[in-house]
Amino acid sequence: MNVPLRVAEEDFFTVAGEMSRWLDRVLGADFHRYRGRESWSPAVNLYEDGIAYLMVVDLAGVAPKDIDLRVEKHQLVLRGQRPSPRPPERSECCLDQSGRIRMHMMEIDHGPFQRALEMPERVDPRGIKACYRNGFLWVKMPKGDGPK
Repeated sequence: MNVPLRVAEEDFFTVAGEMSRWLDRVLGADFHRYRGRESWSPAVNLYEDGIAYLMVVDLAGVAPKDIDLRVEKHQLVLRGQRPSPRPPERSECCLDQSGRIRMHMMEIDHGPFQRALEMPERVDPRGIKACYRNGFLWVKMPKGDGPK
C-alpha cells in the first residue's frame, strides 16, 4: 500500500526539481540573491581587556538614528533598519544619460536587522556605553564584580 504514496512523492519532487531548474534558466541562477529576507544579523567581533569587553558591530550604511540598542534579561539586543544601497547620481558615477542601471549581483544585506547577544556574566549593565563611528557600532561593557 505504500507504493502509490512513494510514486506520488517521487512525482512531486521530480516536478518541483524541474520547475526550479526552469526558473533558474528564466530568471538566472543568482535570482535567489535578490529576494529580501525578513531580517538579517550584522557581523560582530568581541574583545576583552582587564577592565571591559568591547563589542564592534558592522553596520555600514545605517544611520545612527536607525539603531536601537537595549539591555533585556542580560542580553544586548540590537535592532534597526538599513536601506538598500543605491548607486550615486549620474554626475558622480559612470551612468549613461538615461540613468538606467542593471543589477548583476546583490550581496549586501538590507532591511530590518536584529541581533541578541548574551552578555558575559561579569558585565555591569549600568556602565554600558556605545558610539557609532565609520559604519561600526562600538559597545563598551565594563566588568563588574560577578564571578570570574
